[in-house]
Amino acid sequence: MSLKDCSQIFTLGPQGTFSDEATQKIRTGGVSITYTGTFVEALFKVTEDPESVAVVPVENSVAGTVAQVQDSLVSNDLLILGEINLLIEYALLANAELEKVEFCFAHPQALEQSSGYISGNLAKAQSKLTRSNVDSGIQFLEAVDSGSVSAAAIVPVSFAEDYPQWKYASGIQDYQNNTTRFLVVRSRKTNEKLDYSCKKTSLFVEFQDDRSGLLYQLLSVFNLFQINLCRLESRPAKDTPWAYVFYVDFYNSTDTEACLDVLSFSNFRYKVLGSYDSLG
Repeated sequence: MSLKDCSQIFTLGPQGTFSDEATQKIRTGGVSITYTGTFVEALFKVTEDPESVAVVPVENSVAGTVAQVQDSLVSNDLLILGEINLLIEYALLANAELEKVEFCFAHPQALEQSSGYISGNLAKAQSKLTRSNVDSGIQFLEAVDSGSVSAAAIVPVSFAEDYPQWKYASGIQDYQNNTTRFLVVRSRKTNEKLDYSCKKTSLFVEFQDDRSGLLYQLLSVFNLFQINLCRLESRPAKDTPWAYVFYVDFYNSTDTEACLDVLSFSNFRYKVLGSYDSLG
């Protein structure tokens, strides 16, 4: 299934989230969007509908990997169709001077990406975690309507523009080039044929034993074919305490298939998570 054959897209809601903004970059006429409460829910839903895709964030240039998304790619047996890079800008809503703010509504990713601003300006405020950046704004507005609390919220700049009376600051993210990489994924089919002429390939790699030199051996295979890695990350193996698996992203070359063949004969188990291009 290509994106043009997709009938439904699952992504984190409600409307107006950064996930929704990324989704709009690939949405074509007639394709419906179903908003979910969490990233993991979107990835689960896509396994139930073979004609659907999900759009989820996998990595932020400041905060790093979105762990539950990365792990769900493997546990749900999903295939990456493409990636979308989106510049992330946050604004702060507040109904009081910042030193008087009691609660700050924020999604965990927003807190992490704006930690410098928050520690410098809202150190006394209690963080109230939300399900999305738009949900942060909604909960803030509900608190303001109640009139019983001094509150703030970290929200997308686009959301703050609709409430100029509460907009306190813009561009509060720690780094102005703050970018999130979103993946477009679908359920994996049997006997998938991948196109290694695309820009990138992503792998899940696990070792069959534990000994010195394993990581060196893995990297040596890519070095043999002069293949450029763009990400290498370890994650805990879920079934064995203190054992680790690796996620590898690399730029494809004419030797990609030969490299994967050598990996197959090495002491590794791996799964190709997708070979794909940038979609926006």
